[in-house]
Amino acid sequence: MSKKTLWKDAFQAITHSFGRFVAFFLLMALSAFTLIGLKMTGPDMRQAASAFYQRHQLADTSLTSNYGLDNSDEQVLKADSDINSYELGYFQDAVLTKHQQAICLFSKPTKLSTYALVAGKLPHKDSELALDYLLAKKYHLGQEITVKQKGQLKYRHFRLVGFVRSSEYLDKNDFGQTTVGSGSLAGYGIVAKSAFKANPYTIARVSYKQTANLSPYSKQYADKVALYQRRLKKRLTNNGQEKYQVLKNQLADSQTQLAQKQAQVQQLQMINPTQAKLLQAQLEGAQARLIHKKQALTKLGLPTYTLHERDYNPGYTLFRSNSERVDILANIFPLLLFAIAALVSLTTMMRFVEEERINIGTLKALGYSNLDVSKKFLLYSLVASGLGVALGASLGFRLLPQLIFKAYTTNLTLSQTKLLFSWTYLLMTLLVAISCTTVAALVALRKTLSEKPAQLLLPKPPKKGAKILLERFKFLWRHMSFTQKVTARNLFRYKSRMFMTIFGVAGCTGLLVMGLGIRDSLRGITNIQFHDLIRYDLVLSQKDYPTHEAKQKLTAALKGSTVSKSAAVNYQLLTKKAGADQSVQSISMIAPHSKKLSSLVTLRNRTNQQQLTLSADSVIISEKLANLLKAKVGSTISLKDTSDQVRTFKVTGITEMYTGHYLFVGKKAYQTAFKKAWTNNAYLVKLKDSGYQNVNRQARKFMDTGALTTVVQNTNNRRTIANVIAGLGNVIFILIGMATTLALVVIYNLTNINVSERVRELSTIKVLGFYDRETTLYIYRETIILSLIGIGFGYLLGAYLHHFIITSLPPANAMFDPNLRLTNFLISALIPGGITLVLAFIMHYKIKAVDMLAALKSVD
Repeated sequence: MSKKTLWKDAFQAITHSFGRFVAFFLLMALSAFTLIGLKMTGPDMRQAASAFYQRHQLADTSLTSNYGLDNSDEQVLKADSDINSYELGYFQDAVLTKHQQAICLFSKPTKLSTYALVAGKLPHKDSELALDYLLAKKYHLGQEITVKQKGQLKYRHFRLVGFVRSSEYLDKNDFGQTTVGSGSLAGYGIVAKSAFKANPYTIARVSYKQTANLSPYSKQYADKVALYQRRLKKRLTNNGQEKYQVLKNQLADSQTQLAQKQAQVQQLQMINPTQAKLLQAQLEGAQARLIHKKQALTKLGLPTYTLHERDYNPGYTLFRSNSERVDILANIFPLLLFAIAALVSLTTMMRFVEEERINIGTLKALGYSNLDVSKKFLLYSLVASGLGVALGASLGFRLLPQLIFKAYTTNLTLSQTKLLFSWTYLLMTLLVAISCTTVAALVALRKTLSEKPAQLLLPKPPKKGAKILLERFKFLWRHMSFTQKVTARNLFRYKSRMFMTIFGVAGCTGLLVMGLGIRDSLRGITNIQFHDLIRYDLVLSQKDYPTHEAKQKLTAALKGSTVSKSAAVNYQLLTKKAGADQSVQSISMIAPHSKKLSSLVTLRNRTNQQQLTLSADSVIISEKLANLLKAKVGSTISLKDTSDQVRTFKVTGITEMYTGHYLFVGKKAYQTAFKKAWTNNAYLVKLKDSGYQNVNRQARKFMDTGALTTVVQNTNNRRTIANVIAGLGNVIFILIGMATTLALVVIYNLTNINVSERVRELSTIKVLGFYDRETTLYIYRETIILSLIGIGFGYLLGAYLHHFIITSLPPANAMFDPNLRLTNFLISALIPGGITLVLAFIMHYKIKAVDMLAALKSVD
């Protein structure tokens, strides 16, 4: 036999066992598709965002001040050696009269945080306006847009000339809070800078020199921005103190001049009373303006500067956390797939070697080396793994990232992914695939090649039976039927196949339990959070000094027919750096006046559902916040308020809560932490109609009272969470589909091997008079038992994976329901069970078609 014939025989092995080859190929393709697809999705998502930010020169820091930004502030920015470029501009919240929607109007930037034009053109004239592209369904190009109040704008009427996409707003639902309209922004718009009055600037955008080439989601970038912001804030604070002193001096000078003029008027009154009277009227006007300036200066206090990094932009952090969730899945899912693939490959190759035993003996007897003999098996495994990786990688680099990107960005304004290519992941996947198949082939060949040709040319004796543990329980063994005894003995007779079947089914079931469990953990969160736990619809934040009339209007609105319940509370936003990345967490503090809170918020322990009572000295925190701070009952936690003062609280309870961080504080505990008496500054309100349209309408009515600064609507939070969950649910659906495909390939491969290697045994029992159905059950009963055992182990594996994922997957301000539902286990069992049943019918017809005479005549 020539080497050419040897190679021909090697290639014919593929066509002669094409079903096994296809199973091999699909197993490798699926594993490569999952590994490369999941590993590339996170980087692809981050690169898509980075490219978008770079294209529109998204600012590293945005700067605002309670005094506005004047020339002295600009000089600080100009002199800062860390800053690459800066741009000053204006913004103002305004209500559009047609739909009564509040939007944030910005002056059009030219250098930093620019806008992508979606339709029409950018505004150039004072009377032109471009709107958020998400508002295109409500407004059309050329339409006249009217704002309710001019404020710092020169005009109230604008012509709509374009629709734009902002690089600062990624979230389609979250545009922030406002002091106008319904209290929530519905979008944004841009006008020419000259459309604003020439007052102090209201915003400055800054980019730094050392951040341009850094990944915006890297720790190095975050550290550098934090350092530069600290330096800049220090310089601005110093400038603010100087500015404040100048304003005080100017005020003192004005008072002195006013006093001098007053003395002059008194002297003039003796000479010319008429002129003195006119001057007195002017002085009274100047005196009123001076008092107003003094009150404003006293109220504002020292100039304060607020610097926000990119994390402050709605959707920015959400997108990063979404990409990081995929990274978590990428470290688990492919690993299990390849582990199962390696086990199934080993079993398949062992069977392949057994089938080729006599051919191997013949080749060795003819003088071929072990390497020559191995070529068939190496070629078989290399072609299967190579083609599988080629198909899986091509789809993994292109298809899966786009599917997951689309699933995750349903709630975001980013629309195009950036597909990357990685030789590292491709070569790593190919190496793992070859290891799973080729190494499996060499392991299977090792023992056979060590035998002499004479032994290989003889049929391999069947494995002899041996007593099993069950036989020692004589009472039980005597009551078992013949077929049950045969089944029990065969299970332990083919130990390798037994373990491979159990592990294969367990792996597939485990992945299904994990995937379906994550889906279930997501599904009920919104309902539990906003129906069982948080039952209020609005948080009304009062002004510090509302007028008596505004107070009366608010009181009347709270007692109106549309309100179901309300409770006076002290509501504040506190902050804390926490989590693996030490990002700033926002915590909603609610300190109620009385026990009315229990009708609007349910405080309970998640594990035992025991109700928690908020007494005067209670401090109850949400579970995710407790996990981030590693706090338990009795722990002391430190949080910062809006004035950067540290407030300490002693935890008395931990409550179930799935989205957001909450701190519920009794009146006495509030007084201890803030060193002052409790006062209410907000109301929690539950409406009789909690529909989105009505909540928005009622929020607008509450804002119209003039007593409020903002209104927080839970409907916005509910929609955002629902969209996030929907995106992640779509990703999990894809993974469940992969696990199901894997289960199909694995169970088919193992079942096919089981039938193929026992053809003579099946022929023998058919000759002995067994019916076709009995013959199928004779061998398939073992598959059913092993599948059930595998499903049992799969439950344990899936529960562990689910727990790991469910604690690692959520963002820092949310947690998922960690409980596994019974339906999850049922579906996870039904899928491999259903596949096993379908394959039973296929194998039944295959067994019926067995040529008994040919099988019994073979030497195998």
